[in-house]
Amino acid sequence: MKAKERVLKAFNHEIPDRVPFMYRDVPEVRERIKKDLNLTTDDELFEHLDIDFRWVGPKYVGPKMELENGNKRDYWGVEWKFTQFNEGAGYWNEVDHPLKDAQTIEDLENYQWPQVDWWDFSEIEADCDKYADYAIMTAPGIPSPAIFQSPIQPLLGVERSFMEPLMNPEFFEALIQKILDFQIPFIEKMMKAGNGKIDFFRIGDDFGTQQSLLMDTETWKYFIQPAFRQMADTAKKYGARYYQHSCGAIRDLIPDLIETGVQVLDPIQVKAERMIPAELKAEYGDRLVFSGGVDEQDLLPHGTPEEVKAGVKQLLDDMAQGGGFFVGPTHNFQDDIPTENILALYEAAKEWKY
Repeated sequence: MKAKERVLKAFNHEIPDRVPFMYRDVPEVRERIKKDLNLTTDDELFEHLDIDFRWVGPKYVGPKMELENGNKRDYWGVEWKFTQFNEGAGYWNEVDHPLKDAQTIEDLENYQWPQVDWWDFSEIEADCDKYADYAIMTAPGIPSPAIFQSPIQPLLGVERSFMEPLMNPEFFEALIQKILDFQIPFIEKMMKAGNGKIDFFRIGDDFGTQQSLLMDTETWKYFIQPAFRQMADTAKKYGARYYQHSCGAIRDLIPDLIETGVQVLDPIQVKAERMIPAELKAEYGDRLVFSGGVDEQDLLPHGTPEEVKAGVKQLLDDMAQGGGFFVGPTHNFQDDIPTENILALYEAAKEWKY
């Protein structure tokens, strides 16, 4: 069975030849695994692990992002600094929040927003054709857009991003609209360039902490849901399925996500409060496909390969029966996860049977 057929069969809650494999990582891990396995390219890595997905998106050709001080300024105008936390890995963190002092709709009108012509969409269909045997998803980053986690939090700062919906809702609505004024034409052009060959459109935005939601569901429904629905509906016109990412304890948000049109929910952070795989499958498995589920907070970084295999097989017993599940990590594979445990994840999934 080809990868695309396998994924779409599971998506339709049917039983494929094996559970589909999802993959996510940070750059340091990808380079380490390729080195450990004597591989050169990303495609070689995905083929070695039998990953069923491939990712496409436009190429950035806009204003230079690299700054003279070694930092970067992204297309939203946010400056980022790389913070190294060990010899092999680090993260980019915001230096400043360019709209932190903005108070009026006029301030938003005067801001330099990104332009769609900063990206080259001309090779998307060729990339889709190259990966025609795989399930094709919009790539991480701007092809898989967000609203709240990015760009609102980097633009306003975390504190203001939570205060403005309550203190200045008109301003917050106008901010979302300015983001959509870019996002919707971008999504339209990207999906049109894919010519109906992009299988999954991904929105990546986080709304959960370890214990609970980041905001109450009514606030989410008023401000965020309409934006998500507009972005997803734009992609669905071109035959794409709506794949939603959100880390954390989001169980109370799932009914609203379903109402929004979400078809696949990722990554099922199983260590977060009430994100219990068997319960989620029983409650929502007839209306949602789940993706992810292999614990990254404890099992993958600290377990033995044998423990990882046992954990993966238990997860599949709980979530994969009857289809409707893609197996993968609950976040990007991090630098503290041994290569042998990543391999054990996919080995166990190959051994497991419906």
